[in-house]
Amino acid sequence: MSLFTWWERRRQRRRARIYEGPSPEIDGGTRIRRDTSAPKEIVSEELVRFFCRFSTLSLIDEEGLLPGVYSFGASKEAEGVVCTADCTNPQVLRGERRDVRTEAFLAELDALLRRYDVARYNGQYYKVSGLPDFFGVTVDAAYASGETLYCYNNQDPFLSPAMVGELCRLYGIGQEEET
Repeated sequence: MSLFTWWERRRQRRRARIYEGPSPEIDGGTRIRRDTSAPKEIVSEELVRFFCRFSTLSLIDEEGLLPGVYSFGASKEAEGVVCTADCTNPQVLRGERRDVRTEAFLAELDALLRRYDVARYNGQYYKVSGLPDFFGVTVDAAYASGETLYCYNNQDPFLSPAMVGELCRLYGIGQEEET
């Protein structure tokens, strides 16, 4: 290969990189993925792992929720169901809280997911780059049968305020109990 051929290929690759358009990671870029094979109904009723992160920053006085980014987790372990709760607003919760509960807690979480039909969002991933904070919802759940429920949106809190309020009550986080 001659030096001229090598230089021309290098120049074409560089031009292709420059003119391929904006990267989806820059401010305002959007990535949307939908897993069409993700089930919209979960058959198993034995929840083994649950994680939910949601923001109430864009909700205005809905269900009496204080603004913040809430994170809830639960997983079946040898000592029982290990639950974690956290919130960025210190008026809600000061630091992460961790406790152990019975397996009935996972059944209550599963009932909550079914009552609000969260599975209809299964397989959706929607990310807008350049947002100043997390304004949406992540739900990640696994069942004993191997079924999974995963949905993510960093700009739209698609869970209803009523469900978010019930989730807070289930985890024992009152809106103003920890000051």
